[in-house]
Amino acid sequence: MNEIRRPKARSPEVAASDPPDSLTRMNEMLIAQALSLDAMFTELVRHAADNYTKWPTSAARYARLALRAQSNCRASVETVAKADRAKQRARGRGTA
Repeated sequence: MNEIRRPKARSPEVAASDPPDSLTRMNEMLIAQALSLDAMFTELVRHAADNYTKWPTSAARYARLALRAQSNCRASVETVAKADRAKQRARGRGTA
């Protein structure tokens, strides 16, 4: 549990499949983050509901964590939307 893990180097096959555009890579990472946070929200809400009658304090903590995950998911989605709007504006200026 206290073991420090170092990230492994990516294989050449994985590196070759990366998108060449860093903005595209960022968008993919943010979308994956938003999906993971949404799954966390769903699971934490389920835990909160399951524990509400027996352990209300734990249920409240699960609910707070769920709301934090939901908030971070929303922030990730908003960031992707802002980046997409900026990309669209840049394309519009480039073609004019």
